[in-house]
Amino acid sequence: MSESAKTFRDKLLALEEPDPTYREKYERQVTAMVEQKLTGAKKWQMIFFLVMSISLGLFFGTMAVIAPAGFPWWGRALFVAGAVFCLAFVTMYARILQKGSINLKKDNIDLAWTGWGFVVIVGTAALVISPKLPDRIAGVHWLVSVLFFLVAAGVFLLRAFIERSELNTREKLLEIELRLAELTEKIDEAHVTQEPRP
Repeated sequence: MSESAKTFRDKLLALEEPDPTYREKYERQVTAMVEQKLTGAKKWQMIFFLVMSISLGLFFGTMAVIAPAGFPWWGRALFVAGAVFCLAFVTMYARILQKGSINLKKDNIDLAWTGWGFVVIVGTAALVISPKLPDRIAGVHWLVSVLFFLVAAGVFLLRAFIERSELNTREKLLEIELRLAELTEKIDEAHVTQEPRP
């Protein structure tokens, strides 16, 4: 390999090394894009969901304990599952409120998956149990209700995935933009410091 080719290769390799200043700028901009501060209506929305999760969790837990002796076992199991999922929601909403911001990539997906999981469990129970109910109309009503919530939970989950994909794309474009700015600056510096040829 010729000396000029080696020098060119070394210069390219030197340009490849990331500048810590640009890396810090990139990380700050990504954090600002992904972490959304809770202010005004958004904060009150989170407080409302937290209170609702606590209330539903207490209701489900109480019903699982005080249900009469003749109450079906699967009904008690669904109440227990509801209390457990509400506890998961309470934990997530409390954590979001405590840090004062919501991570649009992680927190939204976690909330959507938790809601989807609960609806799938209730839907599975409805499919298995509703044909065995003495009142067929009540069984059909249960299935239709679960179907409505299943579609709603699916829409929220799909929306969370789309939002995360958009954020990933914006994050990658930001990385490319900052990298190009860094390389342009290094190339300009190399031209300035390069000695003129005789």
